[in-house]
Amino acid sequence: MSDVFDGELHRKFFEMVGSPEEGKRISQVKAAQALGYSSGVISAYKSHSYKGDVKALEKKLAAWLKREERRLVKLEVPVAETSALEKIRRAASVAQDEGDIAVVIGDSGSGKTTALRQYAEESQSAILIEVDPSFTQVTLMSEIARSLGVDDKGGQTAVVARIIESLTGRDAVLIVDEADYLSDSSLELLRRIVHDKSRTGVVLAGLPRLEHKIRNLKNDHQQLQSRIGVMLKIGTLKRTDAEKIISGVWKDTSKEAMDAFVKTANGSTRTLVKLMGRVHQTMAVNKADMPDAEIIAASGELLMR
Repeated sequence: MSDVFDGELHRKFFEMVGSPEEGKRISQVKAAQALGYSSGVISAYKSHSYKGDVKALEKKLAAWLKREERRLVKLEVPVAETSALEKIRRAASVAQDEGDIAVVIGDSGSGKTTALRQYAEESQSAILIEVDPSFTQVTLMSEIARSLGVDDKGGQTAVVARIIESLTGRDAVLIVDEADYLSDSSLELLRRIVHDKSRTGVVLAGLPRLEHKIRNLKNDHQQLQSRIGVMLKIGTLKRTDAEKIISGVWKDTSKEAMDAFVKTANGSTRTLVKLMGRVHQTMAVNKADMPDAEIIAASGELLMR
């Protein structure tokens, strides 16, 4: 090998990058894309024939490898049986079993999305739609149609008719997460075609503004509000639930560390999970076996709370 190339860096890089058939974690194409080079450059580097600025390339490779090594120790936090998960599961179950409308309200980071995804996975019969601000009535109907496996092409009337036909008599529940992004007309359309016409249960989940939106819909008879059978409001993360989440990763966490986790998370499930991930990485760097208050404080410095 030429003295120009860093042999150890070359070895470490191609231990991770290459063909999936060879057991490599990342393909050359994806690695090149992440680095901002062409795959030809990576191929030339592999064969030691790269004619460009080798030092500049290897500087990028070394920094990227460090980031990838940190990602390898990324923490996967198992879903814990929290009180919020249990309540949301029960609300979705009532909506499905009784063909009712359930509304789940909670602040950002309260665990709504995780719980709804968990219910959809467990039930194997839920249609989960995750809304974003770009959703129109047409977008919403297309997403529902595709999730049901029916044709979403053609005019809205035709798509709606296919949705109603597919849902009628089906043991299912439609879960709409981030429903606060939907317009009044989209909410009314859901009520009319999914609940009233196909007799299918509906779960609408969103931020507290969703409740205000429902209570102030511009219709004479408050038809959506009058059909709501379950109204669930999720509060901030309880300490007992935080302890369940933390203990799912570190079983024998000290009270001092628990106190630090709970204080830093400040009632948010999402913040707690992010914090745990950063604590895990800090522990890996410092070769620590268990989290402590000092590691938690350092890991939480850059979190927005």
